[in-house]
Amino acid sequence: MEHPDNRDPVPVDPMEVDKPTDQDELAHLAAQVGDGRLVKMDVNYEKQVDEALPKAAALARSGDVAAAIDSLASLEKQTRLGCDMRSNSRLVRFIVKIAFDAHNWDLLNEQVIGLSKKRALIKFAIRNMIRDVCEMVDKVPGEKERNRLVETLRTVTAGKIYVEVERARLTKRVVEKVEREGKLDEAWNMIMELQVETYGSMEMQEKVQFLLYQMKLSIARKDYVRASIISKKISIKFFDNRDETVQNMRIEYYKYMVEIGLNEKNYLEVCRHYRALFDTAKVQSDKEKVKEVLKCVVLYILLTPHGNEQWDLLHRIHMIRQMELIPEYNNLLELFIAEEVIGWKETIIGKYEKLLRNGLPGIPPTHVFSISDEGNARWKTFQERVGEHNIRMVAKYYTQISFDRMAEILEYPVDEMESFLCNLIVTGIIPDARIHRPSRIINLRARRADVETLDQWGNNVKKLTDILNKVSHLILKEEMVHRHLIEQKK
Repeated sequence: MEHPDNRDPVPVDPMEVDKPTDQDELAHLAAQVGDGRLVKMDVNYEKQVDEALPKAAALARSGDVAAAIDSLASLEKQTRLGCDMRSNSRLVRFIVKIAFDAHNWDLLNEQVIGLSKKRALIKFAIRNMIRDVCEMVDKVPGEKERNRLVETLRTVTAGKIYVEVERARLTKRVVEKVEREGKLDEAWNMIMELQVETYGSMEMQEKVQFLLYQMKLSIARKDYVRASIISKKISIKFFDNRDETVQNMRIEYYKYMVEIGLNEKNYLEVCRHYRALFDTAKVQSDKEKVKEVLKCVVLYILLTPHGNEQWDLLHRIHMIRQMELIPEYNNLLELFIAEEVIGWKETIIGKYEKLLRNGLPGIPPTHVFSISDEGNARWKTFQERVGEHNIRMVAKYYTQISFDRMAEILEYPVDEMESFLCNLIVTGIIPDARIHRPSRIINLRARRADVETLDQWGNNVKKLTDILNKVSHLILKEEMVHRHLIEQKK
């Protein structure tokens, strides 16, 4: 007998999610909404429904809409209690269609509420009816009546899992209206009630759109913590799709992530988000957009405190081929890669300040160092990063240095230099440095214990004796070879 693991899988065609069949809907309701059981139909009322619908339509065309609906009420009850899902679905959908075609909005609202409160209602039929009415909303002429119908639908769908997607769409519609009216807190509270990430019947793209809208309103309220939590509900792999709509959503997502990172002053994450934007197909197709994003990538990696991740990413950015499009920024990046001291006044102020803050002809500036409070704060941070780089370079070549000489190299007053250096020692940028204030000397190498010094001396002596032994052996070997050659000549 063949082992079950060796069986060939049977290919199954994927189901069209956007247009599921009635059979698919019934299976979903049984598996996801109910307890897994399918209700057996007692009587098939298909023939009676086929006869009743044309008669009701004729009554509605004659203008007696109420009589048309009343003529279907008895049959609707029979199909509902008889568990004839398809017939009941046809009837309830036809009832709301009659009211809509007659432009009798009061009757339409009344029927939606009434049919949704019937005893032993059939979820399959009610969901189909709700979907039909949702499509009718945009066709209602008056805004007042349209809003009333939306509220009616939100009322009847509250707490019902089988119409949660329709309720979410209606709620978003209301939230957009409330947002336009300037009621931001009310709009945020309404949209945050929707836990769309748990909706199994909602398409992934629509879920992400809802989550992005939640992020947008959270950021508008300056609630960056909530926006960050929502962002973790979105899978980054979703944005790998090269569809234009998905690419626009990717750009929107990373735009919000940049705002969150800037609020936290986490410049390394901001740089990564701009790197992700740079890799977006839509950005790659626009040369000017590529330049703008790459400039931000360079500046934010330079604003990031030195560390292993920052240093690795710095070199990766330098290897990007499109850096040739922004040679001035590439040269600035190379200053930090080179192991040399960077002059703040001579190099940064003299050559790059105008470029970075005001721009040059044909080279527009970025928002990073704009003439604003935030731009000025980031410019001050940039000066600290230059000082940090210079101290690391000094520590690389000096073991000790005086206060005055260090202040001269950093182009800081002595007091500011001392506090700046203390901060770098505390944060671990140069953890081995120590300040000796009485002698005004900075020790840039860690002081070793006596035992370590003795061990090093012992190792050095051993290496020296090994070298002497090897040299003496080679000399002796050479003498013996020459002595042998001389004896042969004799």
